Amino acid sequence: MIGRDTLRPAAGGRDPLLHHLIERIVGLDGRSDIAAQLLQETLADALRLHVRDRYGEAGPQARRQGRELSRSEQQRLVEFIRDGLSSEVDLPTLAGIVGMKLDEFRHAFARAFHMTPYQFVLDQRIADAKLLLESGPMSMTEISGLVGFSTPSHFATTFKQRVGVTPTAYRRALGPTREA
Repeated sequence: MIGRDTLRPAAGGRDPLLHHLIERIVGLDGRSDIAAQLLQETLADALRLHVRDRYGEAGPQARRQGRELSRSEQQRLVEFIRDGLSSEVDLPTLAGIVGMKLDEFRHAFARAFHMTPYQFVLDQRIADAKLLLESGPMSMTEISGLVGFSTPSHFATTFKQRVGVTPTAYRRALGPTREA
């Protein structure tokens, strides 16, 4: 196994992934080409990781639990994201704000906000875009840049996916005084 993990007994359960991995490894036996050897080694690694994760003493839930984000840490993250929407917000920077490793941060963020950091940033960008669309005759290019989208088309596509209408249609629905 990997490390010195102890396995929990798990009799009587079905594990289709374990079954499929073993079948595939056995099916490659007898082939001597390099592709088969590499695939067999890779599948064996996947098998070891799966067994450790699924049947290790701590179990998958215990390993996924980590430090929680405190309210003040959540607030600092929200403020940082909101203040930096016009630029690129990256995971290492966010994790550094709260002193966490990247993987630990992703899990803690998802537990605290019920979405990934990327989804949260997109939601904030769309919320700001709505305010700008409602506030006056700014062009789509200006708005997309102000809320951190790399191109107006990326902005329009993301806006439509999240809101259900294009930014232009959203603005049009607000009334004629806001047309750009």
